[in-house]
Amino acid sequence: MAAATQRAAQDATWLISRTTGRRGFWGLVGVLVFGWATVAAIIGFVKAPHVDSGVLVMIALPFLVMAVVLALEGLGQGLVRVDEQGYRTILGRRRAWSDVLGVGTGQLEGQTVPVVAVRSSAGVPEQDSFAGFAESDAATLVDAFLARVDPAGFSSVALPESYWAAVEAEADRAASVVRAEGGREPLSRERVEFGFPGLPSAIRLDYGTNDAGEGVELLVRESTELALVASGRRWLRQNRKRSADPATQVAALFGPHTTTAKPSKGAGFDRLAVRPEGGRPLAFNAEEPDRFDG
Repeated sequence: MAAATQRAAQDATWLISRTTGRRGFWGLVGVLVFGWATVAAIIGFVKAPHVDSGVLVMIALPFLVMAVVLALEGLGQGLVRVDEQGYRTILGRRRAWSDVLGVGTGQLEGQTVPVVAVRSSAGVPEQDSFAGFAESDAATLVDAFLARVDPAGFSSVALPESYWAAVEAEADRAASVVRAEGGREPLSRERVEFGFPGLPSAIRLDYGTNDAGEGVELLVRESTELALVASGRRWLRQNRKRSADPATQVAALFGPHTTTAKPSKGAGFDRLAVRPEGGRPLAFNAEEPDRFDG
């Protein structure tokens, strides 16, 4: 892509996270130490089976497993190889610089981590996050990437019709659920930017404001997110694997409820707790600032 031209040729190199890299190093040391101890204990048990040698095997083996996990985590998350063509991690797939749309940082489990938006094989943006380069290591990776690539930007993306067909179908489904649950119709339905600046990639179903003056909307891509607009900010429902369908929760935001702010204590997001009368509380995170504003 013309907008994603590579910079001057540079030698391939490994970027190493100081924190996660140290964890991987000590994990490897643990593998060697506990591996030797486990093998020695097994050999001793085979030569002279008795309770003591069996206990030694049972003690050494769990430590070996933990050391292997620690080493894999450190090496898998704390090492990224960059060269003239692109980047890759030990456990991840290779990405070409020409597919990079944006480089920035985002929040992951209360920590700031590097995030890279790339064009997938289907032509739809997706994001790679680097949990091993959290906090103080984040700038190291971001700067190294930006030294090698000019991100193409999201205006260079034309989402395929198949993508919009799936999003429109999900929006139809969500709207029908809201209609069945509370008899409400969206005041407006429009394609909007969501997560990728300059690229409309979601459908917003606007259900207006409730009696508390809070805006209620659904943001739809391949899945649906419930959003609440309050105190001049947009808040997104925390969705987990077993969370209820967000479309079924719209009616609760128009009924009697209390809304309590829970400011962040230095890490993670500010939060809102919405307690519908007679229902389970709903947790909302403040919408994350633009990850790719730089």
